[in-house]
Parts: sequence; C-alpha cells; structure tokens
Amino acid sequence: MNAGRHLKRAGRVGLATAALALVLAAPVGATGKYTDATGDNGSAPDLSGLSVSSDAASGQIVFQISGTNLSPSEDYATFLDIDSDANPQTGYTSIGGVDYEFAVIGNFAIFGHWNGSDWVDASHSTVRIIKNSSGITISVNKSEIGNTSDFNFSATSMDGPNAKFDSAPDDGMYNYSLDDGGPKILSITLATLPAAGPKAGKAFTVTPTGLTLPPTGALVSTAPPPESYTCTATLGTKTLVGTGTGGCTFKIAKKKTKGKTLKVTVTVQYEGASKAFPYTFKVK
Repeated sequence: MNAGRHLKRAGRVGLATAALALVLAAPVGATGKYTDATGDNGSAPDLSGLSVSSDAASGQIVFQISGTNLSPSEDYATFLDIDSDANPQTGYTSIGGVDYEFAVIGNFAIFGHWNGSDWVDASHSTVRIIKNSSGITISVNKSEIGNTSDFNFSATSMDGPNAKFDSAPDDGMYNYSLDDGGPKILSITLATLPAAGPKAGKAFTVTPTGLTLPPTGALVSTAPPPESYTCTATLGTKTLVGTGTGGCTFKIAKKKTKGKTLKVTVTVQYEGASKAFPYTFKVK
C-alpha cells in the first residue's frame, strides 16, 4: 500500500464525524492478531500491530491499533482502511480497493465511504473510538461497513508536516473473517515424506508448508507458512498417535496395512485463525 495517498485524503476531514467514546464493549468472539515491524516509521508514529475481534451474533467488530504516540495532535493522523468485500479490484482501486476509511486526527475522528467517485459521509451509529497511550480502538458493526463477514484492512500513521508514514502491513492488507476469527485460510500446501505417500512398515510425515489467503492487493504475492500446526490420523478404524513437530509423523505398521486408507487431519494456526484440512491416503 502506498501510504502517501493520505496526503490528498486528509484534506477531507469533516466529511463525517464520530465522537471519541469513553466506553467500548468488546465482542466475545475469537481474535485475529497481526504484527508489524517497528522502527520503520521515520518521524511518523510507530505502528506495532493490530488485533481484530468480533461477535458473529451481533456483527460487532473491534479493531485495536497498537503503536507509540498515535495521533497526538492534528498534525498526526492514524488511518484504518477497510476493503469490505476483500476484493482489491473494486472500491477505491488506486489504493487497493478501499471501501471505508476511519481517520483519527488529534482528538477527533472521521469515517468515510467511497461511493465509486468520491469520499462521502458514512453512517456511524454503531461506531465507538477510544484513543489512549497504548493505541486506538475502533468498534463498528458490520452493517455499517457493507454488511461483510470477510474483509481486508490496513492501518497507516502519518506525520503530516513532514510527509512521513508507517503502514501495517508494509505491502497490501491483512484479511479477517468473522467466521474464522482471523484471516480466511482458503487452502494449504502439503508436503509428505515419502513424497509418494505412506508405505507399510515405514514412517509417514505430513508438513503444511504454505497457506493460501484471499488476495490483499500486495505487490509481492506470498504463501506464508502456518505459525503452528497439529495433526490427527486414523488408519482404517485405528487411531494413530503422531510424533515429531505437531504430532505429524505416523508409523505405519508393516503387517495388514497395505491397501488400507490413512486419513490425516491437519489443523493450521495463523494470525489467530485455526482451520482443519482433511487428507486421505492409500497405504502402499
């Protein structure tokens, strides 16, 4: 994401206002946790990461932007951009498909919506914003950001007078799914040892090496590895006990196993989300 775009958009303050609130009720759902490198901010306030939690029943979403001295005065702003349909090709496409934007500037905030040709006031009856020494918290119902359950988002801090920025992430956006409590993990890349599959009398290891996430507008496309993973398995009607990393190495007995079906479920964890993927193998 090109953080420099905010120089033009910051002049639109006052399009919509949302008062800073003293009380914010956090939802009870799972929390997505996203980190950002520190010390890369120049003179802009330093962002260190974000967390997102949600309540699927009510649709309330809470963004917590962590950083040092965020929006201390009207010379400094903190932006939260939301691509509500998780599609970089729609919305404000010149900056990654942003549909909604919050901006906290000193002690006031704005909330705007891209209508296809300009930034306009966004409905903000469910919006609550808190700014304190540890960062900025923004709560909004999904009904006011396109009634979405899966979206991309990013944060940017700005030193206006010196045109310095810090973006989280540095490239593209993060993804969050209300159903998954973190990024929506679409699929995983799985490596096996032996590569040809399980063999009777041999150990068999499965390793998730990469995750497929929704497109986020990043200039460099990557398949990040899971932060951690675990495995369970059955061979025929028997449950196998795994060893090694994540319990993902299984010893296949030599006798009476050839031709049987080995079922392995790989559960991966990434940025707060956890998702299970089942696989079926035939023992050779």
